[in-house]
Amino acid sequence: MYAKSLIFLLMAGLASCSDGEHTPSAPPAATAPAPSPEELAVKSALEAYEGYWRVSTAAEKEPRAKDWRPPLSEYVVDPLLTRQVAEIQNLASVPAHMVGEYRRSPRVTSKSLQAQDPRIKISDCLDRSSLHLVSDKPSEQGRVLDNPDQPRRYEFRAEVVRYAGLNDRWLVQVVEAALDTPC
Repeated sequence: MYAKSLIFLLMAGLASCSDGEHTPSAPPAATAPAPSPEELAVKSALEAYEGYWRVSTAAEKEPRAKDWRPPLSEYVVDPLLTRQVAEIQNLASVPAHMVGEYRRSPRVTSKSLQAQDPRIKISDCLDRSSLHLVSDKPSEQGRVLDNPDQPRRYEFRAEVVRYAGLNDRWLVQVVEAALDTPC
């Protein structure tokens, strides 16, 4: 008798599931609160900064691969854009390229979101210990060309600005390598 009532309960449960209605067995998970405008601004600024690094690093590794201005312009604005492109072209003319990886730890140091040109300042500890400039000249291919006088770890600062005229995009406007400030 017990087995029959168990089968009946199982069949009744299956029948209730097959009527097209779905009843959740657990309450829905609480949704996270929407991010504040300040949180969205910081997220967008950091994404632009990370994009700058992603494209710049790729360009340093393959400076002759293509015109780097269009991909950089997704994250960087003039006059920095023109300066970055010139540095990549200089690297290509040496000829040389970078090997290895940067180690970084960016953090937001200030936010000015109420101003006419909202900006976020980022401070980064740039560690170039495992990054090297390598020659591509046939007579010295693979030779390390690192400047022994350049520090390998230093503070790197950036300002990322929101441009209302460019669909409110956040773009890196200023970068500064503080070579005299170790981190």
